[in-house]
Amino acid sequence: MNNPHFTMPKVRILVADASKARFFKVESPMGELIELETAVNPKGRLHNGDIAADRPGRQADSMDVGRSAMEEPTEPKEAEVQKFARELAHKLESMRSSGEMEKLYLVAPPRFLGELRKHLKHDVREIVAEEIRKDVSQLQVRDLRKHLPERLK
Repeated sequence: MNNPHFTMPKVRILVADASKARFFKVESPMGELIELETAVNPKGRLHNGDIAADRPGRQADSMDVGRSAMEEPTEPKEAEVQKFARELAHKLESMRSSGEMEKLYLVAPPRFLGELRKHLKHDVREIVAEEIRKDVSQLQVRDLRKHLPERLK
């Protein structure tokens, strides 16, 4: 029975890993996923050596004197993963602030989910309904739905 006073919030689902992110919506709590867009990070699958080979060479010079010996160098692949997580967090903030999203489900492998969480603004974290720590980004849409709660609300 339909409740005329119930309106479904604008639910979005982000299914991601370090190299691919897929945005979905649902139109009813038990509805099928509708894919909205896909973002790709091709460097997320490369090895550090492959990414470093893409970058211009760098020579040590007097500018290196100011670098701290305590500073951990960021591996090229890790830097690309951080950049992708920042881009996704920015996209989510844009969706929230434009009113396009009122509830969010995040689905990602634990490590990438942690990286993504670091970049989410407070307002986006407030609307996260659930975090699902699974690597399912390569699954077909119908198979993805099985990994989400039966009712999305």
